[in-house]
Amino acid sequence: MSLPRLLAVLLCTSAPLTAQVASSALKIEVRRALPADDIPQPALPDTAKLPRVLPVNRQSVYTRCETTLPLIAITFDDGPDPVLTPRLLDLLKQRGIHATFFLVGKNAAAFPEVVRRIVEDGHEVGNHSWSHPLLTQLSAEGVESQLRRTHDAIVKACGTAPLLYRPPYGAVRATQRARIEKSFGYPAILWDVDPQDWQHPRNAQKVYDRIQSQTRPGSIILCHDIHETTIAAMPATLDDLAARGFRFATVTQLIAYTTPPELMGPPAPKHLPMSPLGAPPPATAGEGTAKASE
Repeated sequence: MSLPRLLAVLLCTSAPLTAQVASSALKIEVRRALPADDIPQPALPDTAKLPRVLPVNRQSVYTRCETTLPLIAITFDDGPDPVLTPRLLDLLKQRGIHATFFLVGKNAAAFPEVVRRIVEDGHEVGNHSWSHPLLTQLSAEGVESQLRRTHDAIVKACGTAPLLYRPPYGAVRATQRARIEKSFGYPAILWDVDPQDWQHPRNAQKVYDRIQSQTRPGSIILCHDIHETTIAAMPATLDDLAARGFRFATVTQLIAYTTPPELMGPPAPKHLPMSPLGAPPPATAGEGTAKASE
């Protein structure tokens, strides 16, 4: 086709298209990104006012709590340390953050003044055994001794009985867990965020990166307040989690807040009667549903 004929064809076909577009109203929907202050935010509780009680119908094991709200719990194991734990407490107090400390009994007995400060600053204390053994290698009597000595050491140091325990290494047999719950009323608290801050070489950046990448609403974060690199990672870690909209609660607060009201029931008593392992459970103790692997 010659150039003049091609131009003629194009001119003839463009006229109807132009007329069709001109005769119809174009509907354009303009969308804009809302400024951060205009984006609707979910209603979050004042964590300072959340109850610190365990529901009767609690689970036997928690690795995390199911919620769509950006509520999380940060926990610290193996302390208290006479130097590092007070430094951590200063960082938390500056930010108005309450954490949960799973204490090793022999450390709680050695540094009761640090335990008292943990509680006075509004944090929560949990039982992490007397000497951090692998519970699965102990007899029923050995487990009883590990937890009871630690329970008593915490009460002696601060006057507050722990409501929770974390088995060392996260390892406990189902039969042991059931006996512990019957005797002490403790649910087992595991975790879903693990920065592996105990691994060599220890590195504050690694702790920060892993917590930031793994944390989601309802997370229970595992840390250790006996490693200097972990304490060094906390300012940026806590500040950036808060900047992302997360709000911190203690573990019992997280459990209570994320338990449906119809399952909550009256709160379990704070001081359950102590009975030998394997004895019948107190009337208020819930059986729960395990979420961790056996």
